[in-house]
Amino acid sequence: MKKLTPFIGISLIIIGTLVLIATRFSTLSSHNSLLITGLLCIVAGICLHIRAIKHESRY
Repeated sequence: MKKLTPFIGISLIIIGTLVLIATRFSTLSSHNSLLITGLLCIVAGICLHIRAIKHESRY
């Protein structure tokens, strides 16, 4: 599990991007809950990725 934790942030960013792309090309673009879900996935992914980078660094 320790080997996978640095990649959770990147995977959340990709999932959030795919959710936003799916709402764009389907008729679900009028539902704000899916748009907010994609945005929250991207923001959480960025925060987790930054935390993983800081955790690996010795400074």
